[in-house]
Amino acid sequence: MRLKELYPQVHQDAQITGIATDSRFVQPGFLFVPLSGSKFKGVEFILEATLKGASAIILESSYFQATVPVIVVDNSFKELLRLLKIFYGDPCENLVLTGVTGTDGKTTTCAIINHLLNGRFNSALIGTNGIIYNEKTYPNLFTTPLLSESYRLLNEFVRQGISHATMEVSSEGIIGKRIETIRFDYAIFTNLSHEHLNTHKTMDEYFAAKFQLFKHLKPHGAAIINQDDIYANRFRDIKKLITFSINKPSSFQAVNIEFTKNYLTFDIKTENNIYQGFKLNKPETYNLLNALPGIIIALKEGIPLSLIKKRLASTPIVPGRLEKIASVNKADIYIDFAHTPNSIANLLTEVRKKTDGQLIIVCGATGNKDQTKRPLMGKIATELADYVVFTTEDPYDENPMDIINQMTSSVTKTNYSKITNRKSAISLGIAMSKPGDIVLVTGKGRETTQTEKGEKIAYSDIESINEIINKR
Repeated sequence: MRLKELYPQVHQDAQITGIATDSRFVQPGFLFVPLSGSKFKGVEFILEATLKGASAIILESSYFQATVPVIVVDNSFKELLRLLKIFYGDPCENLVLTGVTGTDGKTTTCAIINHLLNGRFNSALIGTNGIIYNEKTYPNLFTTPLLSESYRLLNEFVRQGISHATMEVSSEGIIGKRIETIRFDYAIFTNLSHEHLNTHKTMDEYFAAKFQLFKHLKPHGAAIINQDDIYANRFRDIKKLITFSINKPSSFQAVNIEFTKNYLTFDIKTENNIYQGFKLNKPETYNLLNALPGIIIALKEGIPLSLIKKRLASTPIVPGRLEKIASVNKADIYIDFAHTPNSIANLLTEVRKKTDGQLIIVCGATGNKDQTKRPLMGKIATELADYVVFTTEDPYDENPMDIINQMTSSVTKTNYSKITNRKSAISLGIAMSKPGDIVLVTGKGRETTQTEKGEKIAYSDIESINEIINKR
């Protein structure tokens, strides 16, 4: 597409190869539509965008320093929506698109959906662990990509012959208008618990943000809701509502659940039927809840029950989610992304079942974010683990020890240490372990950076664990 096709009034023509609102995503030939955020102005990145090959800039006011055409519009975001439709069309119409929202479990729920769908279809995944399609994984800067990037990706999926896609939809992505004009065939609600109150202020505001996803359903689209969650009744007026559960009656209730060390088995009770003989190779109760939406979608999409069962029994490890990294002197070391009170509680409760030994957790809390959850996390960790090593986890502009002190402010037990250096904290957790114990390193999963004092540095829990073990 040519620039003059979009803007006949411009004197300088150019080939348009894409659209970006963030200079980090600009490629040669892209239209750059810089949108401002709460802490920055989009015009600050015009030079970077032009150096990376932007063909033209869309702004709400004149800008005379640019070396490429500048088109002035009344409203940059409305113009962005117009441009995305012209350039990419409506890729949602050519995809069966699923959006997954909730506080915890989004990444694993998406991974299981994608795994089941790939048993019969060509399916793609957009989420925290990357953009995954055609057996390749690409980095993803945001859990829910910027709108321009989502359009580019969805269009690419259609071009690649992909029929189904699953997307993690965060509350911050929703309020940031990253799913504006995107329409979903299925929208899933996993749960809602204490998190992001620095952004949403109250739990009602937090829920309201999550609920926006369900206003993006296609006319025939279905809401798939965790009936066991305390917020489930707030979805009751949705026209096409499907519920799932373990404890409460629902459209798809897991029953006859039996747990073993390495897997669990269960049946699914519906209004008119009982589907028997499911096996999930993830023995945690919360992972059964993570798996049920995928089973529902697979059934709705016509995948044979026998194939669903086969795929479910062989779900792959979700990177950074209760992932075993090593064993030292017969003690197992895991990493996990858990970083909320609810996820810490669920994780420790389930991992306790895996060992007769001691359960040691290394945990922290992210800086510049919800401070009200920190005392809750600290109290839960000390109540449910045998020993806790509190440490740093992306402190950003905050003092790491201040964060740790907040985490221990409501703790009544003495089974903990405070170590700001994360690698040293992990080292202590491993050194304390004995045969049969489990060491959990939480909060970062497979992240490869840590941010402190405004600087993002290379850091990996996996590398730290392996370096500590190799020096023993």
